Amino acid sequence: MIKRFFLIIVIFAVVVLLGVFYVWERATALQLTIVLGKKEKELNTIQNRIDSLRLEYLNLTSVIRIEKIAKEKLKMRYPTSKEVRYIIENR
Repeated sequence: MIKRFFLIIVIFAVVVLLGVFYVWERATALQLTIVLGKKEKELNTIQNRIDSLRLEYLNLTSVIRIEKIAKEKLKMRYPTSKEVRYIIENR
């Protein structure tokens, strides 16, 4: 009788422990899913910022833009053929 009672208690304890482990595992999986979602959102934000900065870089380094600034703000112009000097390198 005592052996049977002890066996029932052991089986009950194992079932309870398995239940607790299952609930803990599911809670941990849910927490990790939430963290993963947040990290994916952060990654998308960073990737969007990188794309924005690349576009800004391309706009700022555009030859047309640089040429326009050189002409308008710096009063630069292309040299005439008389102003061009060639340097001959002696080796």
